[in-house]
Amino acid sequence: MCRAGIGRCGGSRGGAAGAVTPSVDIDIDAAERRAAARVRALLGEVARVRAEAERTRWVPHEPTERQAAFAARGELEVLYGGAAGGGKTDALLMEALRYVDVPGYAALVLRRRFSDLALPGAIMDRAGEWLRPTAAKWTERDKQWTFPSGATLTFGYCDTEDDRYRYQGAEVQFLGVDELTQWPERWYRYLLSRLRRGASSEVPLRARSASNPGGVGHAWVHERFVGPRAVGVFVPAKLEDNPHLDRGAYEEALGRLDETTRRQLRHGEWVTDGGGLVYRGFDRGRNVGGSEPKRCDEYVLGIDYGFRDETAFSLLGWERKSRRVWVCEVRKFERMIPSDAASVAREYEGRLCGKLARIVGDVGGMGKGYAEEARARWGVPIEPAEKVNKRGYVSLLNGALERGELMLVGGDATSELVKEWEVLPWNEAATKEAEGFANHAADATLYGWRACLAFLEDERADVVVTEDERMEERVDEAMRREPWEGEASDDGW
Repeated sequence: MCRAGIGRCGGSRGGAAGAVTPSVDIDIDAAERRAAARVRALLGEVARVRAEAERTRWVPHEPTERQAAFAARGELEVLYGGAAGGGKTDALLMEALRYVDVPGYAALVLRRRFSDLALPGAIMDRAGEWLRPTAAKWTERDKQWTFPSGATLTFGYCDTEDDRYRYQGAEVQFLGVDELTQWPERWYRYLLSRLRRGASSEVPLRARSASNPGGVGHAWVHERFVGPRAVGVFVPAKLEDNPHLDRGAYEEALGRLDETTRRQLRHGEWVTDGGGLVYRGFDRGRNVGGSEPKRCDEYVLGIDYGFRDETAFSLLGWERKSRRVWVCEVRKFERMIPSDAASVAREYEGRLCGKLARIVGDVGGMGKGYAEEARARWGVPIEPAEKVNKRGYVSLLNGALERGELMLVGGDATSELVKEWEVLPWNEAATKEAEGFANHAADATLYGWRACLAFLEDERADVVVTEDERMEERVDEAMRREPWEGEASDDGW
């Protein structure tokens, strides 16, 4: 092949004798390189399009704008939803299927109950609609789809404290939780530990959830994903963001709900009426005082024992001239053995210099050994806590909170109790506390408060309160009752 200019290779001559046309140099090597680069780029684009088609062939429709925003997030924990009808099920399933063409990829999608998974239109049913026409294979026994790459999508549930250990040996790159507000936080946090990948894997680890406001987990989900101290990311979506639904029918159905639920489901507002909380009478503004230590005339120590769970100590005190009981200090310890628990109780006896009127604890079951250790080895008497009619006494305690007769010292001294009181819900039947939520500080406080009631009733008949003391108490009560209890202030609050 000629690599010189055309004129140098005997190109055509014209005009006067001996005249030669001007030389035109062409670098054939450079032209070939450019052509090869264009071919490579074209092949790369074809491969990219083909890979994208392979990736999306499991999803029968394009994501909505909000679903695409959800898919674009790269953080470890992301929550999608808010209002009903925003396309939560499809968004979560799309994300679970994102890497099923990668060999070794494993996705796990969970609901609170197995029966919820199989409901018509629920996520496992939706996966069947999408995947049955494809090359993916379903295994009924394992509730698992297997893809040509060998990747898997498994469905499961976690309805009790022990169910989470069903996944103890699991190793997944995607954890999906549908309706997260039905879950206790510690079950969710445990399952996060199942997110793992090999050293050479490029598949990102992802925890993706979908939920509406409301439910037993409303408070912690809001704090973890929506509130000012959120550690995860929240992608909100509303009915208007989903073009695939009959909006009119949805609007009609949501219009029949009570106001709080309608605000939650129609507008995605993270509001609650507190009706599902065990300690609904607690209000920070009303029931939390200053952080300085409270000096009382007498004290009671309540103890809730645990080894696998936490052991909690709650110190309550009162002044003889007042009906008000103060929670002065709450402490929690993990994996506390009986001798250590007895040592803490003895420490309180020493600190309070004879003012500790009584120590009460849950001495049933495992607590029996703790109480015996305290008595025999340390000389600390632990009396059995009153546990009959817990629901009724919780109601009485809520009344005391609402009347301001039970107060908390502020700051770190009682922060563990506040954390529990603000999120601890009843179960769906409202017959007992929901499983999976910490209640050890709350129980220790309830035991102590019930013991305080007995002492206060005994003492009240013997106490002579002067008119000045009554006036002081009324002034204190008036100072405590500020505009948040319904009175208008000068600035319009």
